[in-house]
Amino acid sequence: MALLNEDVDIVQLIGFQIGTKLFGATILTVREILRNPVVEQKNSGDPDFVHGLIRLRGVYLPLVSLGSILGVDGRRGLDDRPWVLIGLAGRRRVGFLVDGVIPIVRMRADAILPPPDMLLSSLRSKYIRGVCETDKGMMMIVALDRIFRADEVSVLESIPVK
Repeated sequence: MALLNEDVDIVQLIGFQIGTKLFGATILTVREILRNPVVEQKNSGDPDFVHGLIRLRGVYLPLVSLGSILGVDGRRGLDDRPWVLIGLAGRRRVGFLVDGVIPIVRMRADAILPPPDMLLSSLRSKYIRGVCETDKGMMMIVALDRIFRADEVSVLESIPVK
């Protein structure tokens, strides 16, 4: 009797928390995870969801509140040793500010269900790809690489790199 079925698709997710909610994104959309980066002040014309800039290997990246984008209140401020997921907005690398990070979660693809309508009514729903039950609770899977509208990508790409 085989313990593993080779025909089962496995999805690997990076889990993260914003406030009391648990989210996940496929590992292919997260380039890096940072803990407690130095955050510089944002430019005066930057949108509200941009919290500042971080410097990563000599390059400045906008730091975006993922909670603000998704419509979820976070519990941490920038004074609390933030976690940052590095991803892309168009061609520009950005940092996504989150409250906590959970190690890689391996999930059977068939265990990921469509998100319930009730959940979608309060979040930026078209970016929620599904939900799954984990040992930490119900996880909402976010299409992190498609989280921004076209106008938001343009604004992020135009932020000066200092």
